[in-house]
Amino acid sequence: MNGKTASILAVGIIIAAFVWGAFFISARNEQSIRVVGQGVKTVTSDIIKWNMSINRTTNVAYKSEGPSWIQEDLIKVKKYLASNGIEEKDILIEPVSSYANYGNNGITGYNFSQRIEVKSDDIEKIEKMALDNKALAKQDIYLEYSNLEYFVSNLAELKAEMLALATADAKARAEEIAKSSGNKICGLLSAKTGVFQIRKPLSMDVSDYGIYNTSSKEKEIAVTVNATFKIK
Repeated sequence: MNGKTASILAVGIIIAAFVWGAFFISARNEQSIRVVGQGVKTVTSDIIKWNMSINRTTNVAYKSEGPSWIQEDLIKVKKYLASNGIEEKDILIEPVSSYANYGNNGITGYNFSQRIEVKSDDIEKIEKMALDNKALAKQDIYLEYSNLEYFVSNLAELKAEMLALATADAKARAEEIAKSSGNKICGLLSAKTGVFQIRKPLSMDVSDYGIYNTSSKEKEIAVTVNATFKIK
């Protein structure tokens, strides 16, 4: 081995040693711990939606009367809603839909239906109206379909709050784990949030795409945060 080759080899060893040393120090400085934190909170819905539909069935001879009959029923429904203080702006009326009914010898008649939605922040009043079948019958209103859905209006704010709770929970868990090994947390390296699960209270339902349960007035909002903390 000549002197030039020896010099190059020596420099290479020194550089390699420096790089390895730098990596080792970096690795030691970047010791981390990964934990999963969870935020859970129970909230009460403040928006209700009443979904309903009216329906009329005709025979073949009276198929042209179907839309008119639906219109008559719609007028009754709107009158009932107005008498209970529901404003026009809170009512959504969808177009009339229809389809033919078939028997052994072909078309026997037609079915006409129309969907109506009412949205309100007065949950108690809408519940009372929807469940009072006697009051509806007095107005000659017979609904083919009736369903109540509950929503939370400040969901964006709640999601931000839940993420903060989940991150705080992750940090607390990381601190306990680090403490047991004589280390301490000194910074958040990364955090990845899971999807929100908005479900019935005490439910264990989980979906990869998230859940938004609308059938329950009371809701449990849950989210996880997968966090990595730097320790020393």
